[in-house]
Amino acid sequence: MRLLLGSAEDAAAAVGLRFNPSKSATLHLKGAGTARVRDTRFSIQGSEMRSMREGEAYEHLGVPTGFEVRQTPDLSIDGLVGDLRKLDQSLLAPWQKLEIAATFILPRLDFCLQGSHVEKGPLSKADKVVMRLVKGWMHLPQRASPEVVFLPPNMGGGGLLPFADMADLYTIAHAFKFLSSRDAAVSGLALASLECVAAKRLGRAAAEQDLADYLSGVVDGDFARPSADTASLWSHARNAARRASAALGLRWVWCAERRELGVECRRPSGNTITVTPQARSQVVRRLRSALVAHYRERLLTKKDQGKVYEVTSRSRVGNHFMRSGSFTRFAEWRFIHRARLDVLPLNATKRWQTGGDKRCRKCGAHLETLPHVIQHCRSNCVAITKRHDGVLDRLVKALKIPGTVSVNRTVDGVDLEWVQLRPDLVVRDEARKKIVIVDVAVPFENRSVALEEVRSQKLAKYQGLAACLERQGYDVKLMPFLFGALGGWDAGNERVIRLLGINRRYAVMMRRLMISDTIRWSRKVYIEHVSGARQY
Repeated sequence: MRLLLGSAEDAAAAVGLRFNPSKSATLHLKGAGTARVRDTRFSIQGSEMRSMREGEAYEHLGVPTGFEVRQTPDLSIDGLVGDLRKLDQSLLAPWQKLEIAATFILPRLDFCLQGSHVEKGPLSKADKVVMRLVKGWMHLPQRASPEVVFLPPNMGGGGLLPFADMADLYTIAHAFKFLSSRDAAVSGLALASLECVAAKRLGRAAAEQDLADYLSGVVDGDFARPSADTASLWSHARNAARRASAALGLRWVWCAERRELGVECRRPSGNTITVTPQARSQVVRRLRSALVAHYRERLLTKKDQGKVYEVTSRSRVGNHFMRSGSFTRFAEWRFIHRARLDVLPLNATKRWQTGGDKRCRKCGAHLETLPHVIQHCRSNCVAITKRHDGVLDRLVKALKIPGTVSVNRTVDGVDLEWVQLRPDLVVRDEARKKIVIVDVAVPFENRSVALEEVRSQKLAKYQGLAACLERQGYDVKLMPFLFGALGGWDAGNERVIRLLGINRRYAVMMRRLMISDTIRWSRKVYIEHVSGARQY
């Protein structure tokens, strides 16, 4: 060590650098015996550095390092929570608060979680604070599903994964990067230490599959033996994998062909995410992707609060306002998140009220649920129609294909059987004998099957009309244009946009405007229904 320090001194002197001994420290560990730490003194450029004792810590980028040292960065966690509370009290817009928390505040713990063993207690307390604040920013009651805080913004969530879960993922990724290091000395030393730890647990030499089983947290067979080994990176990675196995189906696997260890996550849908040493740089991203998929699946399994998100979380188009707030007023922001989780106060959805009349306060014929209010209640039919027409008007103004455009009109020259049908949009090009029929629908996102049923109904309704025109020699394109009442975007709409020749650059803005318009009208319908005050 003295030779190495001397080389460092010579190199520093050559370029005129001076080290700061007061900010430097040394730690000398002994491999055996009771006194594990030696009081060995080292100097740098003529000044003696502090020699750390057992239990003393040296903080580097917020991570305490030492022998028998508690590595949980309490000051960093407390500072982070304090900054979040200050952010909550600021006058920023709620979507700006989400952006700042995700970009500047929460990532400050990433280095600590990757380079040290952080206790779960302080992280869980910080997670509770984040949960409460984010739900407030999204104007959600505390009974709302927590998964909406964890989903990324392109799925309609806050994009803030729990610290406790991320600590496990970073621990697994840290161990994986050691074992898959491109430096043979690093990977060889890591593998040798892992074999030693696994052998102590097994009571025999560890084979390759034993290493994968040890890191996966297997507790049966030879691994059922009690362990008296000291904590290490490998024991922390083993415990993290055991905790992650239930949620992510995570386990370590040994590939006999390539003779290497990999990490595998099995999703509830049956898809498998595998990280090999060749993809070591993507291990954190893929583990985060598996964690997001887990929370999304958990939200979708909920009967009430997951039905809308099954549709809205599929496309980033319907969630364009989550970070920018573009084309979205504060009123719509306060409405949309509660509406998508079905936690708006209506007669049939008040969880805290067991009795009382659950019928609609206006028509009295049905239960007062959100789908009934913004879709079916007769007293709101004028506003519901205006919401539909708003989508149709933007579509008509943007189309660029040649032909005669008719909106909500009967089609000329068809049989009497179909003469009463009034498609929303018909573009008729007599020169090229082409007709495009588009019918707009704004259904409630009651699972994905709701949109599929509406699509089938629209096709069945106008299939006879299309066949009649085809018999007259026209090339007919019949397509529904589906828009969720709470901002759900149907992937089939992209074909309609291309068919109508809408400019690709304008189509980006048109989608966002349609989403925001639809949410705005749905809110107007709801507010007018519960307050009686005209909103348009």
